[in-house]
Amino acid sequence: MTEYRHFFFLLVLLSLTGTMALGQSSRRASAISYHERGVQYHKQGEVDLALTDYNIALKFDPTYAQAYYNRGVAHYDKKEFTAAIADYNRALELKSEDANIYYNRGIAKKDSGDLDGALADYEKALELNPKMVAAYNNRGTARKHKGDLNGALADYDRAIELDAKLASAWNNRGNIWRTKGEWKKALTDYSRAIQLESNYAVAYLNRGAIYLCLNQTIEAQQDFDQAFKFDTKLEPMIERYWQKWKEWRTAEVSTR
Repeated sequence: MTEYRHFFFLLVLLSLTGTMALGQSSRRASAISYHERGVQYHKQGEVDLALTDYNIALKFDPTYAQAYYNRGVAHYDKKEFTAAIADYNRALELKSEDANIYYNRGIAKKDSGDLDGALADYEKALELNPKMVAAYNNRGTARKHKGDLNGALADYDRAIELDAKLASAWNNRGNIWRTKGEWKKALTDYSRAIQLESNYAVAYLNRGAIYLCLNQTIEAQQDFDQAFKFDTKLEPMIERYWQKWKEWRTAEVSTR
């Protein structure tokens, strides 16, 4: 009888273990299903619906790193930077060697005003993936904001080396040349950015500003017209550039 009871108890244990495993498998399947639907909503721009599905997915499986990551992206899209960073933190606890998570957390930190934190995350992303072009591009911008022009220039150089068709890297490098007073080099980089993206409003704006510095007002006006055509919000900047140029010309004439 004793042996029989032990055997029966063992069968019960096996049955319970199998049920638990089946339950865990079912919960994981449900989590994946809601997560995937959330991704589709996200792609369609339905961020709130995506968030709802990511939340449900994480209730089914609180260890689902990708769901935390994508929920972080959704929070970022809603400019909820603190919530985004919290989700990226949790994703990294579960998946610590993912360069994309560090990169996206860096963006959220930058937009929340934590420039040093952003730099640290971009650097970690590049440590994990030395060929991540976007991380070089973004780290270059962070370095520029920190006043490290040479470091920024090196990052943009590397981004262009890895992807010569990345228009934003050319535009950003043009900004460094412009800050350094290397107007001809800036002009070349802005022109390349425009060649790659013919509707790149900011690149037209920047090139127009360089033309003003070179007193090529016709070319400047043409570029400003294009900038306004592709982004009407740039009008105040265009007016400001013209105003500064007029003030500079007046001061130049008065000193002759």
